[in-house]
Amino acid sequence: MNTVEIINNNLRKKIAAEHVEIIDESHRHRGHQKDGGGGHFAIVVVSPQFENLNVMDRVRLVHKALDQEMTGIPKLIHALQVKTFDPAQWNEKVG
Repeated sequence: MNTVEIINNNLRKKIAAEHVEIIDESHRHRGHQKDGGGGHFAIVVVSPQFENLNVMDRVRLVHKALDQEMTGIPKLIHALQVKTFDPAQWNEKVG
């Protein structure tokens, strides 16, 4: 399973994400780290668990769900840009 699939599966399983978009931005960071700049991702996550939480608490939930990928060996995620929405916010955004 590749890193994108791992991120998607963990977010859907651990925080009941209803919608996940993952963009691998590693190509923009070549030479940034010794392994060629891999592990840079931008994600959009929609989860009912985000309801009534502020932005920082939402990001903490995402980081907790991806803790092994961010801190383990091998470290699959070097940098992570996160945008979060609860279902009502997402429906309002996408119409």
